[in-house]
Amino acid sequence: MRSFYLPDLSEFHFFCFPHSVGNYTKPDQHHINRMEGVQDFSLHYIAEGSGYVELHHKKYELSKGNVFLHIPNDPMRYYQSEDDPWNIYWIQFYGNALSAFLLENGHYQSSVWTQSHASLIESSFEHLLDEIEQFNFLRPSRISALNYSVLIEFISHAIPLSAYRNLNNFEKITALLPEMQKKAHLPFELAIWSDKLGLTPHYFCSLFKKATKMTPVSYITKCRIQSSKQLLLSHPSMSIKEVSMQCGYPGNSYFNKKFMESEGKTPEEFRRLHLKA
Repeated sequence: MRSFYLPDLSEFHFFCFPHSVGNYTKPDQHHINRMEGVQDFSLHYIAEGSGYVELHHKKYELSKGNVFLHIPNDPMRYYQSEDDPWNIYWIQFYGNALSAFLLENGHYQSSVWTQSHASLIESSFEHLLDEIEQFNFLRPSRISALNYSVLIEFISHAIPLSAYRNLNNFEKITALLPEMQKKAHLPFELAIWSDKLGLTPHYFCSLFKKATKMTPVSYITKCRIQSSKQLLLSHPSMSIKEVSMQCGYPGNSYFNKKFMESEGKTPEEFRRLHLKA
């Protein structure tokens, strides 16, 4: 069992910083009742075991991979199962811009989620705990960065608990991403990729957007632009036409358009700017 309570460092104006962070591994008791008036945000990740959270007049049963977020002033009650005590990571944190940031990302109230890549948020918690255990609060900027790592892993891989039945398909889609990136220079055919998972194109697109926060075409475009940026700088003598063709765009004009939309400058301007740096 590890828990750390840090001094208030709000004078540093960090984007986020923890008041406390910890990991309780099958504690004898863990029953928390948060009343209105609690000003910190808090995030809890269940690594093992099970428990319950009561929120917005509903009771949710939680298990491995689930996460619950507490927004300031929201009443919330949570407790572990007596038969299956949990291994739970938690962090209480604050920051002036957090409300707007979470609202922008769809987390406008306390809520319950599951993680499509649970190992990533667990690793982020461990890095944060290790930092504080080794250095206390001597490196506050590092603590803030690791706090942000926990938060962004949660946001990037959060799936509403109501969509848990689709988690297996979400994992299949994320497992497909490296192959899609490798083949991004080839003509994109939605039916081929959806067939790989045995899904209809419409359902594939819906799940893809939920899993990655972008459409399949947007993902392919990002892969192509990334590849083109590498080629533009690593092969300065390669013509723009050659770059566009190697990245999956047979015509210069469309490549220039997509590159401009992504980078705010033409491929030639991008090359000229960065080769001078």
